Amino acid sequence: MKYKEFNLHKGMRTRYNLIMLMLIISTTITAQQLYLETGKTVSSFDYKNSQGNKLNNLQATTHNFMALGYRKQILTKNLFVSLGASYADYGAIGSDDSVGNFMEWNLTYLEFNLGLDYELFTLNKIKFYTKGTAALGLLLRGTQTLNNRVINLKNNDEFDKTLINLKVGAGLSRPISDKLSVYVQYMYGKSLAQKNDTEQSIGEETLKIESHNISFGLLINLFIPKTSHSISQ
Repeated sequence: MKYKEFNLHKGMRTRYNLIMLMLIISTTITAQQLYLETGKTVSSFDYKNSQGNKLNNLQATTHNFMALGYRKQILTKNLFVSLGASYADYGAIGSDDSVGNFMEWNLTYLEFNLGLDYELFTLNKIKFYTKGTAALGLLLRGTQTLNNRVINLKNNDEFDKTLINLKVGAGLSRPISDKLSVYVQYMYGKSLAQKNDTEQSIGEETLKIESHNISFGLLINLFIPKTSHSISQ
């Protein structure tokens, strides 16, 4: 009797483990996507010189960016995590009337992005979502123009070349087939302060990058679930 009960419990545990394994595999397979994205960035700078004076007349400039990465459903059916990389340009232009200086920045970063997005609701196949990301950017090239002098920031050891950028926003997506969806989104971002502290200066020069991104993207399903036809309808 005890032997039969042992085999019964063992068989139940085996079936339970198989069911859980199948559920995990099913969730993993049906929730993986690749994303390709491109868009425009309107960037402006929050700049303070070494004396702590803020420049209030810096003007925003428009740039391009491209991104690609991997997106996966986690925890619940509406929550997704994404990992990716982007090639992004930032810049600003302005002048300091008090000292008669003209200034311009042009920066290009390779960014590594970690994001979370949550699908709020679906209306006529269109999914509305909110999103937040954190990015670590490495400076590929950069220049600062001060009057007629051009400073290469890439080769300037005094300038912090690492950008930490935080963004929040929202978007909408729509499937156009079982394999492909399109999306548009808006993201607002602001970086942590980059610092340039020299021995000759009284204090440290700081720069924060503020950005507004409008983008268009494609979501490519790596695996097509069997119930995809009924879900998309």
